[in-house]
Amino acid sequence: MPSKVAKSAQILSTLALTSALSISLFASPAFADRKQDFANHLKTLEQEMQQEGINPQLFRTAVGDDFSIDEKAITKLQNQPESVMTFEKYTSSMLSDARIKKGRELYAQHKDKLEEISAKSGVSPEIIVALWGIESYFGKWAGRHSIARSLATLTFDSHRKDFFKRELFAAMRILQEGHIEPTELKGSWAGAMGQCQFMPTSFLAYAADGDGDGKKNIWTNEADVFASAANYLKTHGWKTNQAWGQRVVLSKILPPLKLSERGLTGRKSVAEWKKIGIVAAKGGFKVADTEKARLYIPNGPSQTAYLVYNNFDTVLDWNRSSYFAFSANALADAIAQRDGGML
Repeated sequence: MPSKVAKSAQILSTLALTSALSISLFASPAFADRKQDFANHLKTLEQEMQQEGINPQLFRTAVGDDFSIDEKAITKLQNQPESVMTFEKYTSSMLSDARIKKGRELYAQHKDKLEEISAKSGVSPEIIVALWGIESYFGKWAGRHSIARSLATLTFDSHRKDFFKRELFAAMRILQEGHIEPTELKGSWAGAMGQCQFMPTSFLAYAADGDGDGKKNIWTNEADVFASAANYLKTHGWKTNQAWGQRVVLSKILPPLKLSERGLTGRKSVAEWKKIGIVAAKGGFKVADTEKARLYIPNGPSQTAYLVYNNFDTVLDWNRSSYFAFSANALADAIAQRDGGML
């Protein structure tokens, strides 16, 4: 059995070897070439920005002193885990008692502004709060990555370089319009920003000024967060005071149905669903027979089933996860203390 002195010597030797390998790696020609290639890439980006009327100094200021590759962004992009979370586990997380309680408290706190924005947009205030709660836990988890540095890195080393380049240039236009200071342009490693987690192109398309100060600040201004979320949903077809879905029963063996990877069928009218054997689990159907609906079976055939309507699809436009769309709408019900009978 090695003595304590021998163990210490072994540990020091290992640390020295690790340090030497690290120094060797970062001093290698390959690393030096990559560093130079990235520097050249940044110069090209700045030239292209200038050609498109964007002040490249904004980019420099937004990145700050660290003009190196954001290795964390590359690692996260390359190692995104496949979703293994079940529907039940996902929804129970998004619909935790703590999130519901916080959502109700903040709804009450911002009630006047939320109702003002709802009156203008026709979007229910509780869905605005629910999206805020799921995207960033009501602003607490909005991300602290430098958007400029992360996106510049992903234009250099990713399988979606053109996509990230569009987002980077959109982010620079946001700065040029003066909505946020360059050093405060923060968000997720992939570019989603602020308390409602808009990508830069979505910001340019949908962000709104909720308090009339001339800026669209989704990072620290709740009124702008609410107005931006409402504007997105309104633009994507939110229907005021319409149910988003309901539990149904499969009263007989249905004809073959093609389910997408999200557990959704194509759209049929409610009348058509009735004809092939769909029955409301409780009471009657919540929308007219002419309304389009999709059957949603998140756990596969013969399991709990739902008909979901227009407002489910509107939230699905926000985030292409059916789990997300279900949870956001169910959280809105819970915040409004309305029993949707969905769980």
